[in-house]
Amino acid sequence: MKKILLLALFVSIGASAQEVLTFADCQQRAFANNLRLKSADYQERAAVYEHRATFGKFLPNIYAEGENRNSWGKEIDSDTNLYVRDNLRNTEGTLNAYFNLFSGFEVYNNIKIKKQQLEIDKANLQQVRNEISISLAQHFITILYLQEIIEANEEQIRSSAKQVEIGELKFNEGVISESELFKIKSQKASEELRLLNSKNMLADNMIAIKQLMNIPVDQEITLMQPELQLDPQVAAVDSDPYALAAEAARQHPMYKMSLFEQQKAKAELSLARAPLLPKVTLRLMYRSNYSSTDEEIPFSTQLDENTTKSIRFYITVPIFSQFDNYGKIKSSKMRYLQSKVETKMEENRLTREVLKAINDAKTSLKKTESTNLAFDYSKKSYDADALKFELGKININELNTTKIMYNTTQAELIQAKYELLFNNALIRFYMGEDFNL
Repeated sequence: MKKILLLALFVSIGASAQEVLTFADCQQRAFANNLRLKSADYQERAAVYEHRATFGKFLPNIYAEGENRNSWGKEIDSDTNLYVRDNLRNTEGTLNAYFNLFSGFEVYNNIKIKKQQLEIDKANLQQVRNEISISLAQHFITILYLQEIIEANEEQIRSSAKQVEIGELKFNEGVISESELFKIKSQKASEELRLLNSKNMLADNMIAIKQLMNIPVDQEITLMQPELQLDPQVAAVDSDPYALAAEAARQHPMYKMSLFEQQKAKAELSLARAPLLPKVTLRLMYRSNYSSTDEEIPFSTQLDENTTKSIRFYITVPIFSQFDNYGKIKSSKMRYLQSKVETKMEENRLTREVLKAINDAKTSLKKTESTNLAFDYSKKSYDADALKFELGKININELNTTKIMYNTTQAELIQAKYELLFNNALIRFYMGEDFNL
């Protein structure tokens, strides 16, 4: 009795250590912990600060300077402008303020560039979230698919083991030849190899989904089977697929990124033209100093008497820049034209991607219906032929042909079921819903 209680306790502890996760749970953890998503989030935050900092260029650049000079021997006194041979100690302080009055709209275009970069990083963050959701769904569905395939493989191996037993009895009785028995064993060995490959693929996908969620790879998790409540209207897409594809492409983060890249390239072209215009700068200066040659004059008095206040305007007119500006303008113009082409290319690519998803959803629905029928008939055929083989009515070649067809339709049915689940989720996602299985 004690052994039974200990065994029950051990089983309950092992079961509780294995966490059961739905797709929504996996998605929530991935959004919170995924390293790639964190990197994109930090990139967007950095772009926010860079954009805010560009507005500071409208403000003056204010800085202070100080100098303490000690000299010996012949030296020019800055106060009297005469040579002196005594030790000279001079202390000077200057406060400068530079105002950018006009710089060819350079500041304005820099703000536009940083603004577009911020929008690019925001769209990139959303794109990373989308890619993580889709990748997570692919691994999630693949794991469930492989688990069912493994169950089917194990069932096939048990069936083959039973056939090996029957074959050995028939061989011992002289009913079948040894080559017939070898074929049965070969079929069983092939099924065991497929089982091993499926388990390896399952382990690889399990590691991948754990890394997407950024959880330890040795943590045991169990994925919960989603409800296969599929809406045929979603898969059929009664509305115009081309209009849907065009709208989905325009809402896609990758298309938005290409648009922002185009606007950024346009602002960079305007920035490249800024050096062709004159620059106007205002300088305000406040300066005072103290000299040891006038030690009889108090420190505060010297500071008051030696004070200098000035306001200056600077204008810089470009005349010739060794074709540097010309080259920058032309290259910026080419990059702008290139960005327009790339925007159209991205729109075409996304439209093709959405149309493919629509067609895949329609195909998956029909494929599920046909594979259901094929599986039912192949199962009935295999059950009948297995009975015939036991009674000696057919040979192993005929049984293997039927069994291979049964195994194939079973795998196709499992695959079609999960393809339909994924493609319907993808279509709903392109229609503007959150990605969810």
